[in-house]
Amino acid sequence: MPDMIVVASENDRLRRCMNDILSITALPATWAGGDVDGIAGTLLDALRAILDVDFLLLRVDRHGDQPEMLMGRFSDTDVRAPSTLLANLLAAFGTSVGDWPHHAEFERGGSTFRLLTEKLGIQGKIGVLVAGSSLPSFPSEQDRIVVHVAASQAAIAVAEAFRVREDTRAAAARELNKVVDAIPVMAWSTLPDGRADFFNAHFLTYLGITTEQAAGWGWAAALHPEDSGRLQSVWTRLLASGAPGETEARLRRWDGQYRWFLFRANPVHGEDGSVVRWYGTNTDIDDRRRVEEELRRSAALMTQAQRLTVTGSVWWRPATGEIYWSDEAYRVAGQAVGTSPTVEMMFDRCHPEDLSIVRDLISNAMNYGQNVDLEHRLIMSDGAIKYVHVVLQNIGADPANPEFIGAVADITERKIAEENLRRSDVLLSEGQRISRTGTFSWKVETDEITFSDELNRIFGFEPGKVVDFDGIGQRVYEEDLPLLAAQMAEVRQGGDNPDYEIRLFVDGQVKHVRVVGRIIRHLDGSNECIGAVQDVSAQRIAELARDKLRSELAQLARVMSLSTMAASIAHEVNQPLSGIIMNASASLRMLSGSPPNIDGAVETAKRTIRDGNRASDVITRLRNLFKRGVATVEQLDLNEAIREVLGLLANDLQRGRITLTAELSAAPPLIMGDRVQLQQVIMNLLRNSTDAMTDIDPLQRKILVRTAFEHREIKVAVEDQGVGLALVDIERLFDAFHTTKPNGMGIGLSVSRSIIEAHGGRIWAEANPSGGAIFSFSLPIYGGAGSERPLSELNS
Repeated sequence: MPDMIVVASENDRLRRCMNDILSITALPATWAGGDVDGIAGTLLDALRAILDVDFLLLRVDRHGDQPEMLMGRFSDTDVRAPSTLLANLLAAFGTSVGDWPHHAEFERGGSTFRLLTEKLGIQGKIGVLVAGSSLPSFPSEQDRIVVHVAASQAAIAVAEAFRVREDTRAAAARELNKVVDAIPVMAWSTLPDGRADFFNAHFLTYLGITTEQAAGWGWAAALHPEDSGRLQSVWTRLLASGAPGETEARLRRWDGQYRWFLFRANPVHGEDGSVVRWYGTNTDIDDRRRVEEELRRSAALMTQAQRLTVTGSVWWRPATGEIYWSDEAYRVAGQAVGTSPTVEMMFDRCHPEDLSIVRDLISNAMNYGQNVDLEHRLIMSDGAIKYVHVVLQNIGADPANPEFIGAVADITERKIAEENLRRSDVLLSEGQRISRTGTFSWKVETDEITFSDELNRIFGFEPGKVVDFDGIGQRVYEEDLPLLAAQMAEVRQGGDNPDYEIRLFVDGQVKHVRVVGRIIRHLDGSNECIGAVQDVSAQRIAELARDKLRSELAQLARVMSLSTMAASIAHEVNQPLSGIIMNASASLRMLSGSPPNIDGAVETAKRTIRDGNRASDVITRLRNLFKRGVATVEQLDLNEAIREVLGLLANDLQRGRITLTAELSAAPPLIMGDRVQLQQVIMNLLRNSTDAMTDIDPLQRKILVRTAFEHREIKVAVEDQGVGLALVDIERLFDAFHTTKPNGMGIGLSVSRSIIEAHGGRIWAEANPSGGAIFSFSLPIYGGAGSERPLSELNS
């Protein structure tokens, strides 16, 4: 009987075990399509209902982007957080879950718990399931079987959930790639260090390369050489700051053509705030840039056209009071650019005599949308009168809400010209009589000729007489008839008469007359020759005498100019030629040495070439100066030009034991001029100072070169401690061929004055209070540069 009871008890135990196992194995049906959290929750709830345990703990390790999952179930008498329990277990059995014992005892809170550990997956790669109980009989064979089956089922379900998640993400990634490839811009991504690892199809197709070729920094080979450095600098700055940004650069297309792109980059930050990835796009802006450049060019042309025609643009919406003026419109109106224009501002400038009509027209424009076209006067802030022509055209669709565009033109010069023309008409009539000039009209098709009274007098015709070509031919000197016939034939063929002269024989006297004719083509197609005839007999005789004298003077001037130019060239090239000879001699000595000094000879040869080039430049500039040639005018820093001259004369000053001090202005004096000519002036002054100190004690040989701003000019002064100007006629100092040197030519200072005056400046000399002389010249500052700054600051 006892054996039967034992057998029945064992059968019950086995039956319960089988039921528990069936309950566990039925769980996967509820897990289909579920996530890891759902699998863990149902599993732990099922085990808690089956097992007599104090706690259950399930940990699923991190997998891909699936974070680590930790979940627990506890008895009512001992509730502890899963993370705290896991920390205690890790402290007791180590951080490697794969090495945890299958059975173990665990002390906690003065109680001993018996643990049953089952690893999920091979070596616990998926996670671990832990069951703990304070019962001495735990774990029984039934407990081990149930926990083992539960762990196996959980491992399979979690692995399947991972696979489904990865498949879903892969499908989503494929769909995303399709979208990214379909967008009409180049899309890309990089690692945190900036190395590219993804390019959409549009990017690769444009460059004509594969993903492998573009990866990392391979794509950068397509950057335009002029843009590569700038883009890499911007990219480096963005990587360092972690902030989004953009820049523009050109990329080479597969066919070799470069196009402009807008590069935009945005970072993606992790939970710790660090950049985990960069995403960006390249948008083709080549067409936009071309349009922008065309718009910029058009705007520049429009602005220049407005400036040249003194015409400004205007836009006006009366309903809102909005008014726009172009910069030229502000200048025409005499208002500061940027000031908000108003109707009252326009009225304030109106001349009192024109204000009423201007107000009426503006009122009609505002109330009825009527166009405006009027000329009126403005009174400028300085009291000057300006004439303007205002045109406003209503382009609004609604008459009750007009919108005007138009122009305002400065017509002051035209008005002045019209007034002058009216005055000229009055003077012309009197002027014909005084100047013995008559006018005529010839209708070419009908040969109808009209002479003014003064012209009748010149030809000896009676006033009111009908003039014809027979009567004119009778008055023309016989030898000049062919010339008159040729001029008339040209007019009949549609050509204008240039100025020409013929002689008349009137009352036994020969008259010289000048004839000028112009063709006027009327709207009906007929031609009319309008002209003037002036009696220039007295002037002609005087001109013959004058031309003879002018020819003689011109010949004399050519002879004097040639001699002056020859003397100037000899004077100015003397220094470079001396340098050439000295350098050539030094080079021969260096080459003749043993061993020869090749490096020194080469350097000396270079100085020889430099002096030769300078002599050539001097001759060229002097020739231009004497023949009124065009100088090489450029913007230059006068201080820099002076430093170059000082460098050229350094050896000469050292040989002469001369101390030179340069006190140049702090601000660079910018001027417009010919660098070589101005340097020649400075060199001439320095040579004169050097020559003036030849007989002076070497300790007293000092030259001071100074530049300083004076109002809107820059002054250059060369001061020396030489013999001074006490015995010199300062008034003649700059005359040609006037010299104070025993062997001088008197050309240097004369040429210097010509150069300075050609540059709009002046040159002078004065005695140095401490002994010696001061030669100075001043030149206008280019564009008034620096004039707004205090002189003390410019010269400090």
